[in-house]
Amino acid sequence: MNHSVSQALARKWRPRDFDSLVGQAHVVKALSHALDNQRLHHAYLFTGTRGVGKTTIARILARAVNCEEGISRTPCGKCQACVEISQGRFVDLLEVDAATNTRVDEMRALLENAMYAPTAGRYKVYVIDEVHMLSTSAFNAMLKTLEEPPGHVLFILATTDPQKIPATVLSRCLQFALRQLPPDQLADHLAHILSEEKIAFEPGALRLLAKAARGSVRDALSLTDQAIAYSAGHVGEETVRTMLGAVDQQVVHQLLQALAQGDGKALLELSNALATASAPFGAILDELAAIAYRLSVAHFAGGLDADDPDQAALQNLQGAFGAEDLQLIYQIATHARAELHLAPEESIGFSMALVRMLAFKPGGQGGVTRVAPLAPSAVKATVPVQKSAPAASASMAKTAPPAVSLVASQPTQPAAAELHPVVPAVVTSAAASAPAQTDNFDESPPWDTADDVPASKSASAQVAAPIAKAPADVPNAPILPFAQPAFSQSASGDLPSAANWPQVSQEVPAKGLTRQALVQAELVEASREGDTLQISLRTAIKAYTEVSMVTRLESALGQYYGCAVRLQVQFGEVQQTAHAVQSETRRQALDGAKQALQEDPFLKDIQNLMGATVVSGSERTLSNTGPADI
Repeated sequence: MNHSVSQALARKWRPRDFDSLVGQAHVVKALSHALDNQRLHHAYLFTGTRGVGKTTIARILARAVNCEEGISRTPCGKCQACVEISQGRFVDLLEVDAATNTRVDEMRALLENAMYAPTAGRYKVYVIDEVHMLSTSAFNAMLKTLEEPPGHVLFILATTDPQKIPATVLSRCLQFALRQLPPDQLADHLAHILSEEKIAFEPGALRLLAKAARGSVRDALSLTDQAIAYSAGHVGEETVRTMLGAVDQQVVHQLLQALAQGDGKALLELSNALATASAPFGAILDELAAIAYRLSVAHFAGGLDADDPDQAALQNLQGAFGAEDLQLIYQIATHARAELHLAPEESIGFSMALVRMLAFKPGGQGGVTRVAPLAPSAVKATVPVQKSAPAASASMAKTAPPAVSLVASQPTQPAAAELHPVVPAVVTSAAASAPAQTDNFDESPPWDTADDVPASKSASAQVAAPIAKAPADVPNAPILPFAQPAFSQSASGDLPSAANWPQVSQEVPAKGLTRQALVQAELVEASREGDTLQISLRTAIKAYTEVSMVTRLESALGQYYGCAVRLQVQFGEVQQTAHAVQSETRRQALDGAKQALQEDPFLKDIQNLMGATVVSGSERTLSNTGPADI
């Protein structure tokens, strides 16, 4: 009884000519023209991933140049040369595996044999597979022969990693990059083969096999062989899905439906069910990202692809997500896929990814609650520590304590706005002290632009902060800046006074240099004559007394008071200005914060343990609001 092993599909259906080659039309076109016009190059380099046809094209080319009926793109396939090349026993076709023949001695022996004329064919063809595995010495040995080989020699090099090939070798070859086949083309190819083999199949099963092959024809045929054996001759979708451990699309659609409806309970129930079934969480995240991509393309292209096998299911989801939702799902899914190994368990990482998709969904039930901006006095403590003794812990030397920041929200009661001032400081050891850093908080030059103030400077004037009380338990606590009320253009019958002028000068609708002139000016006197308001100011900056500046100040004050303003600006020393008030407020805040920092128990522990000291002048408040930012 004759027992023989059946031939694998990848070997049985290996293309024998260019017409049966799948998916490499650009390479076939170039080689066909070269063969038909008898313009052969002496060295070719085929690059591409596994299973895309590098060795197959090399053998087809060897048959084309050695066919007994002549050189052409369509070898006969019947002559002795064509048959022997197909069977792998043609004497003038030498296939070398560079992975196992990497040494220079083996390359020299190969090249010495190239000098002799072919025995049976027209050309002696050398196919060197995985050529990037050759050693540097082996590459150098073949350079001269590769550039000017005998007329009867043809070199065909193949590699999956062309970056490792020296440029001197690349420059001597015609290079062709073979492409991975798209899943649709692979599925059609498998359908043709199974139809010829008279094996029943389901289109969905072939799509799964083609997707799992990732562009490799050989991998697709090997997986098909496995599916035939696994399913006892019927390649069904569910059987293939089980064999591959692929994700059930219905489960992915259910997850997306729960996300669309904002149903966190259903989402977590599905996640727990998948964890119980030991589902491939990485593959599910990949599917979520892939569907988010397809829906995003449909959103901007006007509709789903008519050939999409999941078109009916995706149409139900298309209107449930906006463009921002889909971008969010894609980003969270891809990031969670990459970070899945960092989670305590894969199921936990997967569940947290779903929770993030729901929590950050724009307008969703789990939308992120946004906090109010920081009050100008909110400060933080950041204490970088330098190691001063061998006994100190390395972790303490490398990491600082977490920053403490206090966020002020709009209070319903005045007491809700109480803040405890803490400031950052630079702490150094007693052995290595740093020079003190000092800042002048009492003086700040005006902006030298006439109309524009940087956004970072003007933003503080647009956010109203509540009045914050000084806590009773902190000595010398600073008096925090008062809130700036919104400006109203209604006419005011009250005259400005020395007491309220610092506040008024901040409310006047001015910007740039005009605003700086107001906040750095002191009120001398103010009176009203009929419909005209007469104001006299004093400033320590002489440029603010010029006629052009006085005119701009009159215009701004007239807009604020709703009447004509006649202004006089004197040059001299000033005291009660908005600039001075803000400087004093900032100084008090810094002094109180320094006191609180000195009494901080954590800092005391560091000083006692490591002999560290606070560098004088290194303290900083969280809010840099100062005289120039008014």
